[in-house]
Amino acid sequence: MSSDTPRLSALPDELVEAITFYLPPDATLALGLTCTTLHKIAYEHLVWRRHCIQGWQYWEAHHEIADKLLQPPAQTKWRHLYNQRRFTDKKALDLFNELLLTQQKRIERIEEICRLGYDVKDLMLDLCQNTPDSAEDVLARRYYADVVLGRIHRATALEKWTRLQERRMVRLEEVLAAYDLFVLSGRKGDLHDIDQELDRIARAIRAAPDFEHLSTRNKAIEVARYMREQRLLGNPTEEDYHALRNNFISLALFEEPHTSLPLQSVAIYCAVARRLGINARPSNYPSHVHAVIEAPSNQTLDGREKPRATAATEHTDEDPDSMMHMDPWRSSEEVPREQLTLRLSQMGAPPAQHAAHLGPTNNYELALRTGRNIMNSVQDSRERQGRLGRSSSTRTSLPDVEAAWYGMLWAMMVLGDNNQAATLHRRRQCLPYLADHFQTHFPEDIGMLESTLLPMFINEREQEGLLSLVTISREADRNAKAPKRRAAPDGVEKSGPPRVQFKIGQHFEHKRYGYRAVVVGWDFQCAAEPRWIHQMRVDDLPRGREQPFYNVM
Repeated sequence: MSSDTPRLSALPDELVEAITFYLPPDATLALGLTCTTLHKIAYEHLVWRRHCIQGWQYWEAHHEIADKLLQPPAQTKWRHLYNQRRFTDKKALDLFNELLLTQQKRIERIEEICRLGYDVKDLMLDLCQNTPDSAEDVLARRYYADVVLGRIHRATALEKWTRLQERRMVRLEEVLAAYDLFVLSGRKGDLHDIDQELDRIARAIRAAPDFEHLSTRNKAIEVARYMREQRLLGNPTEEDYHALRNNFISLALFEEPHTSLPLQSVAIYCAVARRLGINARPSNYPSHVHAVIEAPSNQTLDGREKPRATAATEHTDEDPDSMMHMDPWRSSEEVPREQLTLRLSQMGAPPAQHAAHLGPTNNYELALRTGRNIMNSVQDSRERQGRLGRSSSTRTSLPDVEAAWYGMLWAMMVLGDNNQAATLHRRRQCLPYLADHFQTHFPEDIGMLESTLLPMFINEREQEGLLSLVTISREADRNAKAPKRRAAPDGVEKSGPPRVQFKIGQHFEHKRYGYRAVVVGWDFQCAAEPRWIHQMRVDDLPRGREQPFYNVM
């Protein structure tokens, strides 16, 4: 080797390529500019595939990233894909910085960012979690990044429910986890995270010795046994059965304790079982949900080959060799059919309906059932908060109540059925509550109202009111906000409204409930909606509504 030969280029290509794996993208490009040999290595597809995978965890569906990873690296233009994602991040960050500078067109810019879909989720999570405390706009950056994430999640949820309503292919775990997307905020647990966790659990079960050689019956039992041992199913504290958190698959999978309602436990169980080749679906059993496991078409549950005449015909629901029931929420043992039938008879269910209750149900019924469960849990949470007060310990132990309620309302709006009159009636019942929550908590969802809600009420009496709401919201977003000035608390005349005692920024500890907070705003009298006033029993206070009410953090 001559003395003027660069040492790096003298190394074998595979070693130089291994070295580039430790370089960031900019350094990789700089290396490629040094000579022809290094240029060739720096632009290898495998190198840029690594940069793509390490740079971003979340990808919009149209990239088909999972399929690309299974193909030879040369079949995908990985460096081109990397440049696309860099461009998307820059575009989204520019829009994000603009929306922080002015209140005008803020929602419009949020919608522009959200149109980029999951390709901006990594960026928004980084802004949420890694904006330094020293940044002068740290609170605004974290807040609006969280707003964008929520808007992207909710749009994804509506897309899944719309597919279900239109009878298109959508998996059970996607239908139910769509509710989770309303309460996620920046936490782990979206559809991508849930898919990965279910895949991980399935791989762990499949790795057990001789699992693949078990019969379908024993596989079903083994899946329940493993998941119960890992405490991923069930609820050890049944007195907290109706807790709001128990309605969400992501909380059952990722948050301690891993508690859930029977419906969510069975949905998780069935999702894992299907990944292991077991035909498992939830039942529509009254007041409880079981998993229905069906044998392969050519075998019994115990692995015996069916006679050709039997295999060619449909099995009957009473055939114990073709169908079994599991209750993974309670046990890893098979539930005898006779026991389930006896309970149905005790509940007064006619024998003609037993087959429908014992057989598998469809995703649409389970989505509606989940919505009703969330509605009951939210009402229970509100009553409990009303009794205990809104202390920090009570609020942090639950998913956001208003976001959960909002998700339930959207599900009831989107999921129509064959009875158009009944669907319209349900939508009319939900519309006022949804519009109220949109205006109060989720003004950035105006595009969802336009694209999803308005078409439901074409030529109906609600159309004009919805159009007016959309128009007013769009105009408010486009117009500059007038400053709101308040008189100083000490400047309030004695003959005027009641004197405001506490100032913005004042820190206090509540005498009755014990929480500590800071005053961030106030009103001369209660300005809340009538439902909240009634629920919080404001009129029972010594001075009722006619006294200052404080907004605290």
